[in-house]
Amino acid sequence: MAKPRIITLLTDFGRSDSYVAQMKAVMLTVAPDATLVDVTHDVPPGDVLAGAFALASALPHFPAGTVHCVVIDPTVGTDRRILAARYAGQTVVAPDNGVITLVDRVLPLEQIAAVRDRRYFRGPSVSATFHGRDIFAPVAAHLARGLVLDRLGPQPETVKFLEVPEPRVRADGTMAGQVLYVDRFGNLISNIPADSVAEAIGGGSDVGCGGRPVGPIRRAYADVERGEALALVNSMGLIEVAVNGGRAADVLGAGVGTEVRVGAVGGGLSP
Repeated sequence: MAKPRIITLLTDFGRSDSYVAQMKAVMLTVAPDATLVDVTHDVPPGDVLAGAFALASALPHFPAGTVHCVVIDPTVGTDRRILAARYAGQTVVAPDNGVITLVDRVLPLEQIAAVRDRRYFRGPSVSATFHGRDIFAPVAAHLARGLVLDRLGPQPETVKFLEVPEPRVRADGTMAGQVLYVDRFGNLISNIPADSVAEAIGGGSDVGCGGRPVGPIRRAYADVERGEALALVNSMGLIEVAVNGGRAADVLGAGVGTEVRVGAVGGGLSP
């Protein structure tokens, strides 16, 4: 088989328990030369949308051949499927609960399989409460060693996706989207790509969040005074609302689902 590659781990397990270590132990038993990389283990428990955002934001920066093991799995132990999907040479092992929803916005899907072959599980006895250790981890490790997706199971007829709204241009010419993710700094990351704003409304833009004006799109956090709100284009190319030296989520009383509006400078942002 091919030389083991990078395996990433993305979970909602946190760091206070041994769950992540148990998964890594299983991976290293199967693929002892693998390089293990933690994407994050601080996804809010059971928050599939937050996991989907973290996954899609990380994938484009890894090399082809990387295997991503994603365990945001609030329905563990039920008959929900486990998927292995290849995107531009990278493979994602994840529950079929919508956590892969945003990946094909950043990388093209090449192949997908439903994981069924128990030969690649940890053993004949699988814990109903810890598929991360007993199924996801060993399957990811076998894939890192060169296992092809066809060996795991058939292509599923359907796959579950989250209903993530797309930004839209309103009749008044403004673009309306919403907060998709709140990071640990309290920054409000919207679903509005900056390039779509340029196409829809042209040059300079004013931003509003939750019905409150934020101001024009800036280049950096320090372009405004400390404690002042601002909008900018973040490292993912998305419109973000932040507060210099503070938490926009708290200052603006906003969170996932809060409306974000973008309009031409001086055009006003009517409710």
